[in-house]
Amino acid sequence: MKLLLDGILLGLVLSVSIGPIFFALVQTSIRQGIIAGIFVGTGIWISDLLCILVTYFGLSSLGNLIKTPSFLFYSGVVGGIFLIIFGLLLFFKKPPSLEQLRSNSARDESILSLWLKGFLINTINPFTIFFWLTTMTDGVINRSFSTAEVLLFFGGILGTIIITDFLKAYFADKIRKKLYPIHLKYLGRFAGIIVFGFGMALMYRGIVAI
Repeated sequence: MKLLLDGILLGLVLSVSIGPIFFALVQTSIRQGIIAGIFVGTGIWISDLLCILVTYFGLSSLGNLIKTPSFLFYSGVVGGIFLIIFGLLLFFKKPPSLEQLRSNSARDESILSLWLKGFLINTINPFTIFFWLTTMTDGVINRSFSTAEVLLFFGGILGTIIITDFLKAYFADKIRKKLYPIHLKYLGRFAGIIVFGFGMALMYRGIVAI
């Protein structure tokens, strides 16, 4: 039970972190509704699950790889460029009409596009692999967990992330029906500036790593 609680607490810490993943999920849910937000969330969850599997089965080689300057450079530059482009798209994207905001479904992107948005933002972000590698090393390897304990611990983390992301999408959708296009315009610009800033910071960290 303690391992499950530890996993839940760690999942809560990750869920309340403000970053490009948070803005992608919330902004999509506000613009296009809860279903669109859940599709973005699904991409994030699959990405997290793959990161867990990769760090679990390839810990030693992966740990050495992410410490190299070349990895920090390329992950920073590629991830930074992706976030900068995504931030610009958020900033300049035309807000939905009032009719779309008041409708039960305002989705204007395909399921695949929404899923890829969540998957790529989470996967390309170097913080994701650093988080799971650190969690795997400190929380599992150093404590010699059994397979059942690993499943319990990471099940608590991933389950908490899924539940909290669903709640973010749900409440964002509720807020959507009380907003007007002008609100979405300024929200998109604010989210775009924040994500753009994350991209610039990521690129800077990658460049100075060389």
